[in-house]
Amino acid sequence: MAASSSSNVNNEENIFQQQGFVVVSWNVLHLIHEINHTYDLSPVINRYSIKENWSNEQQRLNDIIKTLSDILVKYSSIECFICLQEVPGDLLPMLDTMIHAHVGSVLINKPMIHVRSYPRVPATRQRPRQPLYTNPNENLVTIHYNPYVADANIAVDNRMGATSTLLNDRADWTQCPCDPGKGALTIVTSSGLTVVNIHVPFKEQHAISLLNSLHWPRQDTPFVLVGDINRQAPAFMRLIQTATNGKPSAGLLCSIAPDKPTRVGLEQDGTLKKYCIDHYLVSASLRNSTTAPALVYDNIGDISDHFPIILQFNSM
Repeated sequence: MAASSSSNVNNEENIFQQQGFVVVSWNVLHLIHEINHTYDLSPVINRYSIKENWSNEQQRLNDIIKTLSDILVKYSSIECFICLQEVPGDLLPMLDTMIHAHVGSVLINKPMIHVRSYPRVPATRQRPRQPLYTNPNENLVTIHYNPYVADANIAVDNRMGATSTLLNDRADWTQCPCDPGKGALTIVTSSGLTVVNIHVPFKEQHAISLLNSLHWPRQDTPFVLVGDINRQAPAFMRLIQTATNGKPSAGLLCSIAPDKPTRVGLEQDGTLKKYCIDHYLVSASLRNSTTAPALVYDNIGDISDHFPIILQFNSM
């Protein structure tokens, strides 16, 4: 049994060394937050006329699915991770339906959808209207697709020695100790690649508490962290240096930021404001394999207050 297990691990390492992958991140926006905090200064609320009719949120959810479908199809030939933040509960069955629609026609196998819900359930303040969502839970979601592994323990491409399955993914949840609406979802694949989908709190003390709770790599193993970081890359790297100080991963993690803004909003005078607060943290072992800078999928308009970002890693 031990020899068989070792053989499978070696096969998976070969797959990782030969195949590239892509990591996508998007804060799709739980609209209750937008209603509570930027009701009169939201391009998203304006675009979908939410003030006039809250049921227009369904059209926005449809547009999110259309965007994610386009991204998934575009990168269907390689291993793909789609990391989503602020996912409303109503979007979860729509994601499942979208994926099922592509299996067999575009996708070789069914991707894994990893979901973790926060203990905090968003609720509207001071605006008692009809419920915005049937399921108002807020979730972190990571979709993992790999055309080189099987739905079950059957190789898809025997030339690659693919004997594993996406069911071998290990998912770990890290809840922020100080904020019931922030956390990190870590996926470790059978090849040893770690992808962390994170929503970092805005308050620095809360952010440090979450980062201190993460399991950082013990050596320069393949590692990608991405999400809504809520601060620009230099400020985040200072937090990372604090969180990893004295740990084996200290100094082995590199920041990769997009070259364009990733979040949009309105100032009090109605002028547009832009930020770059969604970005990547990667292990030094992966740094030279990236197609940096990360791409910003900013041609979709105001579906969310964030744009999707995409970083591709070449074959190693």
